[in-house]
Amino acid sequence: MATKTPPVDAPTADAPSITPRGWLRQVRAFTERSLREVRNSWTMLLTVVAFPAGLQLFYGYQWDGAPETLLASTAIGTGVFGAMYICLYIFGYQLAGDLEHQRYRAYRSMPVSPSADLVGRMCSGLLLATVAFILTLAAGVLTGATFGLQSMASVPIVIGAFTLTCLIWMVFALPFIVYAKNERVAEYAVPLLALFGYMFTGLNGTDTSFSPIDGEVLNYLPNTLPTRLLMYHLVPEASWEESGAVPPELPTGIEFLAVLGGYGVVALLVGTLIVTSVLYGGRSQ
Repeated sequence: MATKTPPVDAPTADAPSITPRGWLRQVRAFTERSLREVRNSWTMLLTVVAFPAGLQLFYGYQWDGAPETLLASTAIGTGVFGAMYICLYIFGYQLAGDLEHQRYRAYRSMPVSPSADLVGRMCSGLLLATVAFILTLAAGVLTGATFGLQSMASVPIVIGAFTLTCLIWMVFALPFIVYAKNERVAEYAVPLLALFGYMFTGLNGTDTSFSPIDGEVLNYLPNTLPTRLLMYHLVPEASWEESGAVPPELPTGIEFLAVLGGYGVVALLVGTLIVTSVLYGGRSQ
């Protein structure tokens, strides 16, 4: 009697145990593969290098002679927008390509760790978003903005806020990509979420007069909270009234980073659940 072959997309049994060193090798492999794909694509490369920085140059030259606080806060808001856009676009587009070309059929048949897959993609997205953010701040300096730390305590807050922001927005792209399985959705529709959030909340909370949202809500949304934290800690001795950033008062303390950390934990749990249950058919590693 012939043995019935299970469907290709059927859930697979757990792969053999992967050592910590093997897990790190897989993380590195997924990270390097993602970076190579960006390097070989002019569209993705220009999105990282030119899009947010170019937008800041446009703002800066349009507002020639504007107060330094306004230019600096706008650069930070645009830089966070660029990071969000890159996390949604590149992370989502590459994942959608793997799904559309059915590469997960092969991944399921190999001892690939779902968490290494997710972390590797996230490392690439974080690196690319960081490059875009730094270039945007540099564009701000070219147009008259000045940056500096409020204190040494600002260093972990800035790093933590930016890292958590990238993590949150990469996971935000996951359900759209996994269930649409379409590169066009990843390339055009999903990144519009970043643009909508940026415009609807007053350039990510940097100019509250442009936002229909009033009150303390702007200090708790996942795009405005990190932006406003970064504004406070990267623009010392600022007159925030000049930039339109207040009211409400800017978030300043570690408790706001804890709120963002809560978003990050939820995002990581959701991302892990989607990758393990949907992409890898329930594999636990």
